[in-house]
Amino acid sequence: MNMIDLELMRKLTEIPAVSGHEDPMIRFVRTYMEERADRVRMDKLGNLAATIDGTDPNAPSIMVLSHMDEVGLMVRRIEPNGFLRVVRIGGIEERSLLSTQVRVITGKGEVPGVVGLEAHHVRPPEKKYVIPPADKMYVDVGANSCEEVEEMGIKVGDPITYMPNFREYGNGLIMSKTMDNRAPLTVLLQALDHFSKERPKATIHFTASVLEEMNQRGPLPMARILKPDAVLNLEVCIATDTPDLAGVAADIRLGNGPAVYLYSFHGRGTLGGLFPHPGLLNQAERIAEKESIPLQREVVIGVVTETAWLQLEGEGIPSMDFGLPCRYTHCPNEVISKKDAENLLKLVLSFLESLDRDFRLVRG
Repeated sequence: MNMIDLELMRKLTEIPAVSGHEDPMIRFVRTYMEERADRVRMDKLGNLAATIDGTDPNAPSIMVLSHMDEVGLMVRRIEPNGFLRVVRIGGIEERSLLSTQVRVITGKGEVPGVVGLEAHHVRPPEKKYVIPPADKMYVDVGANSCEEVEEMGIKVGDPITYMPNFREYGNGLIMSKTMDNRAPLTVLLQALDHFSKERPKATIHFTASVLEEMNQRGPLPMARILKPDAVLNLEVCIATDTPDLAGVAADIRLGNGPAVYLYSFHGRGTLGGLFPHPGLLNQAERIAEKESIPLQREVVIGVVTETAWLQLEGEGIPSMDFGLPCRYTHCPNEVISKKDAENLLKLVLSFLESLDRDFRLVRG
């Protein structure tokens, strides 16, 4: 089995990259790519594409995608007593925010803090089981005044992210902030490293995108530059093997392998979603069976990925999502299986190796 690089994954989870503020991650990923790719391009939004030229010019080109950004908060207002009022960036889980350690990313560096929570002992009964919205929460950075906050380098508009907390635990599981999407990003970077040494038939554009957690349309400019024949997106998918999600959606379990999205649809105010292109889906299922890679089947409403928009570019781009099962998404401690990550890497490598001039993407 292809081993997943846990030190690379750990490093990626530690780098702050709240959506719209991905520059530290862009710098790290760009350096990694430049050491391995035939060429690296960056568009004006910050999307990165590392190209490995295939040996067969008649084989299709494919964009393999994974987003770099993460959910978080932003400083909205500084109170006279030094506390920070915030707004959400992306779909950060408000239920898990209270009393959570965070870090404010400033122009001078990082400032530790904690999301405040009134003491249980004096909380009135009507508030005991109420989760306030993020704009009613505050962050405590240990300051006593606006002036002290300013001395720390904190300004309105600064992003806030969870504290790093990468940890392995029982039965080969890993918990950390930002497994969405640093675990799939690890797979993408390891696949790039592999094909930099063993050149594929097809040209592959390994693309690390921005703004997924904000508007999911971040990689569109890069797709217009690359004009790939197909897109393979590497994401997380919702694990439903916990007591609270049993029977809610498709049966997706940690340790049972990666998943292929058969249907994703946002279902909350936007008509965005994806059915995978049949040619890509059939190839993925054939490869998984041939290589004895367990492959779960995901059908979900409430989730939408960048492929919902990428598929509509140009004359249409055949697209497909692979999902890495993940518990507690958008919370401070997201959980994945190391074995699933390794099987996802194996599936991605085998799938990309299979693309040649005989591969067809014609419907009907």
